[in-house]
Amino acid sequence: MDRADAQSRSDAEERQAFVRHELRTPLAVMRPLIDMLLDGTGGQLDERQIGYVRMLDRSVDRLAAMITSLSESGWLESAALPEAIAAVSADALVKEAVADACGPLEEHPRVRTDTSPGLPALRGDPYRLRRALGNVIVNACRFTPSAGSVAVAAGENGDGSAVLVTVTDTGTGIAEDELDQVFDFGFQGRAARARPDRGLGLGLFVTREIVASLDGRVWLESTPGEGTRVSLELPAV
Repeated sequence: MDRADAQSRSDAEERQAFVRHELRTPLAVMRPLIDMLLDGTGGQLDERQIGYVRMLDRSVDRLAAMITSLSESGWLESAALPEAIAAVSADALVKEAVADACGPLEEHPRVRTDTSPGLPALRGDPYRLRRALGNVIVNACRFTPSAGSVAVAAGENGDGSAVLVTVTDTGTGIAEDELDQVFDFGFQGRAARARPDRGLGLGLFVTREIVASLDGRVWLESTPGEGTRVSLELPAV
């Protein structure tokens, strides 16, 4: 990446950080005020008024979850940041994507990684590759109970032209009638819609767009009640 590209990327990242901050700032003001109204600190309310405040409370929670989902999915960043194509280590990609999505591995014993030795380097933007894989890992962790497991593995695709990265979980799985829609913009399956922290349905869409831009492939297999496997075939250098 030359100096101009680096500056352009830095400027775009700064704009994205500003947008995220500005979206969250009103919530930081609203939350304590709502709490004051609900606990009586802000004055006594009748039952009907308390009901209205609780409706507002739920709406604020929903808005906060949507902002978090928008940020986590990388949709804004992936659209705004200039690409910086480079050779990316598959091992580093797996470790960094897991760290971005979950934090240090020692804090998440249910997440396991396995990278075959001697893999060719990947061709792509390191940030976008981490985002693409990270979105899949976040979903796997979100829909896998604490007693379950998530495995992130990387190996050759067979002829050495690409690296196959898989994320396999033992979570809730996805209904067969929803499988054709999981990569669609804004799609949320029944399991996602039932969660209080439901997002915007952008994660897998962003992953598909990033992988497609690199001439790679991504697909998903799932069995309800048993788990899901997402596979990303990423071209090698």
